Amino acid sequence: MIRDIIKKDIFPLHIEDEGINILAIMDEYKTYQLPVVNGNNELLGIINESVIINMEDLKNSLQFVRHEMLKIFIVLDTHIFEAIKIIAENQLSILPVVNKDYNYIGYLKSTDVIKKIGETSILYSNTFIIVISTKPKHYLLSEISRLIEENTGTILTLWKELKEEKTNIHILITCTNSERIIQALERYNYDIASIFINKSDFESLDNRFESFIKYLNP
Repeated sequence: MIRDIIKKDIFPLHIEDEGINILAIMDEYKTYQLPVVNGNNELLGIINESVIINMEDLKNSLQFVRHEMLKIFIVLDTHIFEAIKIIAENQLSILPVVNKDYNYIGYLKSTDVIKKIGETSILYSNTFIIVISTKPKHYLLSEISRLIEENTGTILTLWKELKEEKTNIHILITCTNSERIIQALERYNYDIASIFINKSDFESLDNRFESFIKYLNP
């Protein structure tokens, strides 16, 4: 799913690039973060503009601040929900994408990730995201799926996370009656932590998913 939104318009920095040149590149592309690679195109991490600004000598290369690079990336075949989680947790403007050999491929922009999920919702007339909070091993995914399907719902995608000793299950659903699904899950004692409704008369797409990201990173 992330393959469609990988960008390659900004070349990654090289570990031997000088600080003064990096600031010029960041200014040109209006970004405060850029990926860094070595001579074999292996991703070394993400460098922040603030790190460069605080270098003792801007003519020094990135070798001098290598220990301050963020070791954050996503592998090509990772699900887009995991990309949202990483971006939200680390407050990233870009997220590098690598292959299985850790060679740099391109990057994701946070806004493009949000829009991609929005496109999935737009394909269906009625969708919503429901977040079920439960203790690990105290739920049956097969049972949750059955309850949703028996109440006119179809699961488009889901993603699980551990948060404060609980498992949060984020489920994107298309259905004709979200209330029936919510009531069915509650009858089986599933705790509904959050609901994000997607209907034409509700708030804008950007605002809905901005709320979703804020939930992931309070």
